[in-house]
This record gives sequence, structure tokens and C-alpha cells, in this order.
Amino acid sequence: MLTFLIFQKVSFCQLTETQGWFFLSHTQKLSKKWDGLADIQLRSADKIIRFQTVLVRGALSYNISDEHAVAIGYAYKGDWEEGENKLNYQIEHRIYQQYLYNHNIKRTELNVRFRLEQRFVKELEAFNFSQRLRGFLSFQIPLSGNKDFSKGLYTGIQNELFVNVQHKENVNNSFFDQNRAYISAGYRWSKKIDTEIGYMYWRQKEKDETTTSNVVQLMITTKL
Repeated sequence: MLTFLIFQKVSFCQLTETQGWFFLSHTQKLSKKWDGLADIQLRSADKIIRFQTVLVRGALSYNISDEHAVAIGYAYKGDWEEGENKLNYQIEHRIYQQYLYNHNIKRTELNVRFRLEQRFVKELEAFNFSQRLRGFLSFQIPLSGNKDFSKGLYTGIQNELFVNVQHKENVNNSFFDQNRAYISAGYRWSKKIDTEIGYMYWRQKEKDETTTSNVVQLMITTKL
């Protein structure tokens, strides 16, 4: 009986969704030391029945060396959430700072990123402030292609952990915010463009429940 009640409570407090994401990421070389970064992300609602989220992000990045870079940027996020007989549009503004480390292990590309976000989430007529830290680790592993891997097939493995470091009571009242584990298969057309499709297991803490999502993502990465 106790086991049944515990199972019932866990089932009630955790939801599982299925989503589709499209992610376009671009790096624009401005000079030897400076890059412009731009992302756009589109997300569906559960069961991919409608469009739900748009995220637009831009940053100015300074290359300390070939492997180390720092950046400062801004992101805008809009969500169409289901309300009583209508969709409510919720917005969030973010300012962020990040450190990025890139390193090649033979032909495998390793990326490590730390990003600190100042979040301004609108609720009713006011914006609630909080800060979040994100830690990101990824490996891009060639499966075929030439020696310098300027073209060919690859697989990607990555994980990103999000934690609230200030004013967690303004978001989900939890130090843990979310985790995204991701695996993909892709093709590098040249040093300037990659395309990939992958699966993400996304676990996110809300105020009253924990949501897990199975996400299929199509991603295009460009560099000029």
C-alpha cells in the first residue's frame, strides 16, 4: 500500500512531453580577435501540435587564443502558454556572460562552456529577476571524412546542466533548474556548415512538478 501511494505521488508530480526543436546557430568572423554570435531556436508544444517558443540570442565574443574565448550577449524568449480558452504570451529577457574552451583531441572536437545568465521573467505586470549558471560539455566525433575533417559524417554527444544561483524563489524555488542530455548524427558539408538531427532527454524543475521531455532537434551550424 505504501509503495502504491509513493508511486502515485511520483506519477502525479512528473509529466512527460514530446517536442520538436529547430536550432540555427551562426558565428560571424569580425576580425582576428572578435566574433559575432547569433542563435535562433523554435520549439513546439507537447506532441508537436503547435508552435510554442521562440528564442533569439546574440553576443559579441573575444578570442583570447585559438582555444579560449569570452563573450557577452542578450537573449529574448517568448512562450505561448495555454490559459483559459486562449494562449497567453510570456516573455523573458536575458543578459549573459560566457567562457568557451575549444580543443581538438586528434579529430574529435571538445567544447566546454560556462554561461552566467541574468534573467528577467515577466509575471503579470512585473519582471522577476534571477541568475542562473549553465555548464556545457560536448564532443563531436568524426565517423568518416578527410584528415582535417572539413567534410564528412559525425556523431555528437553533449550534456548541459542549469542551476539557479540567485533568487531561485522567483523561478522554481530550486537550486537545480534543468538538465539536457543530447546525442546526434550529423554531416559536415564544409568548415562553414554542419547539419545534424538528434535526440534530447530534457528534465526541468517547475515550482509544482518536474517535467521530462523527449525532444527531436534539427540543428544547422554556420560559420563565416
